[in-house]
Amino acid sequence: MQVRTGQELKTAEKCRARIVKPGEDVFVMQGERMFKTSRGMEKRLYGLFKSYVFVETEDIDDFWMRLRSMKVITKVLTTGDTMTPIYPEEERFLRNLGGDDHIVRFSEGYMAGEKLVITEGSMRGYEGRVKWIDRHRRYAVISIELLGQMVDVKLGLEVLKKV
Repeated sequence: MQVRTGQELKTAEKCRARIVKPGEDVFVMQGERMFKTSRGMEKRLYGLFKSYVFVETEDIDDFWMRLRSMKVITKVLTTGDTMTPIYPEEERFLRNLGGDDHIVRFSEGYMAGEKLVITEGSMRGYEGRVKWIDRHRRYAVISIELLGQMVDVKLGLEVLKKV
C-alpha cells in the first residue's frame, strides 16, 4: 500500500497494533547503510521503498475494510478494481534479500579486476544486479523489479579492497 512519504514506519506500526489478525503481517522493507555523522560513520536503517508499506494477508478485501476504519491516509495499489499483489518472483527475491525481519543487511566485498565479489551480507549472490557502486558513501545501486517495473534501490555495500 502507498502512504505519505516519511510515515511508512508509523503507519505499519499502527496497523500491527490495531488491525492485523493472526497470520497477517504489515512491514516496511528496510536496509542498513553507513551514514556520516558527527561521530564518524554509523550503520543506520532506512526505508528501501519510499511511501510503500507491504501487507501479507490471505484476504486483502477484509484487510482493506479494517484499514479504512483506521482513518489513515493510505492507498492500496490496484489495477482497475482489483488489488495488485506483487508477483511471486518479486516476493521470493525480496524475501531472500530481506529475510524474515525484512531488513537488507549491510554487505561487504572486494573487486577482482572489474568484477565485484560480495563476501558477506544480504547482497551476496546478487552481484550481477549491481548497476554502480559509490565506494566513498558505501552503497551500491541495484535494479529490483517491483510490480512489473524496474526500480533502482541503494543498498549498503563496502568494497574493502581491489585485487
